[in-house]
Amino acid sequence: PLLVNLLYILADLAIGYMLLQITDIKDMDYAKEKKIMHYGGKEEEPGMGGLSVATLYLFNPYTIASCIGRSTILYSNAAIVAAIWMGMKGNKSLAMFSIAAATYLSLYPAMLIIPVILMITRKINGTDITKKVAMQCSGLFAGSLVALFLLSFVLVNSWDFFGSVYGTILTVSDLTPNLGLCWYFFIEMFDQFRPFFLVVFQIHVFIFAVPVSIKLRNYPLFVSFLLCAIMGTFKGYPSVGDASLYLGLLPLSSEIFKYMRYSFLTTNLFLYSTLLAPIFWYLWVYVGSGNANFFYAIGLVYGIGEIILMIDSTFALLRRDFEARSPPETSGEDATLGWDREVMQK
Repeated sequence: PLLVNLLYILADLAIGYMLLQITDIKDMDYAKEKKIMHYGGKEEEPGMGGLSVATLYLFNPYTIASCIGRSTILYSNAAIVAAIWMGMKGNKSLAMFSIAAATYLSLYPAMLIIPVILMITRKINGTDITKKVAMQCSGLFAGSLVALFLLSFVLVNSWDFFGSVYGTILTVSDLTPNLGLCWYFFIEMFDQFRPFFLVVFQIHVFIFAVPVSIKLRNYPLFVSFLLCAIMGTFKGYPSVGDASLYLGLLPLSSEIFKYMRYSFLTTNLFLYSTLLAPIFWYLWVYVGSGNANFFYAIGLVYGIGEIILMIDSTFALLRRDFEARSPPETSGEDATLGWDREVMQK
């Protein structure tokens, strides 16, 4: 048990170290984005330092709870952060292997191949070369994933793990209550409607990957955060470990914080749901004085907090991008009117 506990602690420390390295690489490679910019004579504050980003992740209550609970999502998170780190460094082989490892463990991280490829190709000039590198990355990802599947087959001498792991993820066959949005929904649903809504729920996890990556292609780090948040919100079996990951990735884009409008509301929704979820679970399962409605209601509050965080952070990034493209003399009411006109046009 001591060795197992040590492995979880080391995995968390490794994630913190990789987040620190990612921040340092961003500070060097994205100097044009991080430089002091003038908006109507006001200077933009520099982004958060690597040590601060790592500290926020390691001391996040969700991170600590996930480590104490020894959730295996921690290893998937480590693989995702490793892929982002290697992508920022331009290491195609290790980045694609890390994404393949994360996909092998929990399936949904497959969509992160898009922002990681955007990181790798960011410095490349020329469409033909970019396409070639993207094809190479796709091949490395597919080859690594197939190799991991074959290794599993060699170890267990059976393909049954496919249905047990990925079948359970896709069909949501185990309706054990959790912080997700679909378990209660499927319990109350008539069986004949289950396949349709199952497809709808799964589509919601994957459908945003391509449009988000296209729209925010100049901000692959933020795309990684956003896709991880979408996974943590709409997947069939979410946990606090999912929240610890995307909340750890958000400070990598700390320059957008001052543009966020609902930080207070989002923080309170997370605090409210975090405090009441275990209480409602205890009242329902152990005391018997509550029912599933109370626990699912607090899960909805948690989900609303996640969705507001995604919408607010995306708005903040687009607002910052608009101001960065606006003339320096444009400020105050003129900048606001210009932003409103652009939003209306879109």
